[in-house]
Amino acid sequence: MNKIKPSFRKKSKPTSFRNTSKPTSFRNTSKPTSFRNTSKPTSFRKKSKRTYLKNKSYFKKKKKLTSKRKRLSPIQPGEQMDYKNINLINKFISRKAKILSRRRSRLTFRQQRSISRAIKQARILSLIPFTPFH
Repeated sequence: MNKIKPSFRKKSKPTSFRNTSKPTSFRNTSKPTSFRNTSKPTSFRKKSKRTYLKNKSYFKKKKKLTSKRKRLSPIQPGEQMDYKNINLINKFISRKAKILSRRRSRLTFRQQRSISRAIKQARILSLIPFTPFH
């Protein structure tokens, strides 16, 4: 009942694809190792190499001096960050009536969130304008 179907594959295993007589590297050894133009004198090549290394120093980044002193927060400890405190809110709005970034306003993450929330509330209540004065 279990008849084996005839196989159309060749029974013999193929030989390995690599020929061991050839070198293992893929580089053709008949080509020259250098592709540079050898008609120019060697002193010219050395001279250009030196000037290139000299010019490379101009592209190095210069270190910026930064002070390590602690920056004081623009918000005093007793001040309320609230939509009613318009004097405080105006410090953190640009001339184009945009909310200043944390980097420019020097606030902490939590302070920045509360100030931006207060600015948005004050805008909705029309205490401060959405657009800049012209």
